[in-house]
Amino acid sequence: MPSLQDENFAHSVTLICHHDDEGAMGVIINRPLQLSVTELFSDAGLATENLQHPVDSIWHGGPVRPDHVFALHDASRKWDNTLNIGDELRLTTSADFLEALAGGEKIGNYLLALGYAGWASSQLEIEMSENSWVYAAADKQVIFETAVEKRWEAAANLAGIDLNKMSYYSGKA
Repeated sequence: MPSLQDENFAHSVTLICHHDDEGAMGVIINRPLQLSVTELFSDAGLATENLQHPVDSIWHGGPVRPDHVFALHDASRKWDNTLNIGDELRLTTSADFLEALAGGEKIGNYLLALGYAGWASSQLEIEMSENSWVYAAADKQVIFETAVEKRWEAAANLAGIDLNKMSYYSGKA
């Protein structure tokens, strides 16, 4: 929501990847880092000469484990250490995904993020009850095809919210 001021999440679009009684985890999908796939792979000692999309940005996935790579991708293939997110999306944390990219393998839609967002048990529910977040169903077009600067508005539109008509302030009567 526009009123959320936490610098980690202000104006963020976060795909919730897992949610249960113990908490929730997700990946922010609208914060590109000043780091390309080529730079990340070079820093990790992986080959870069066969990368299909070497200049693609790496994303800031969240403040937890910012040294760990999370691959959010469509469900065209399952890799080691993969979490299904519904029927159309997966989250992978295994080296075989990165090795396939380094080897020049053509992979469907994906984004690579450093870190993730995490919430303790009931924390996300409390934040939602405080109107800090809006829920919308995941949409592959918003995640993989919408320009980064338009993802926040596009995600709000999925929830039926026009951000241009929202007040950024609230009061008490």
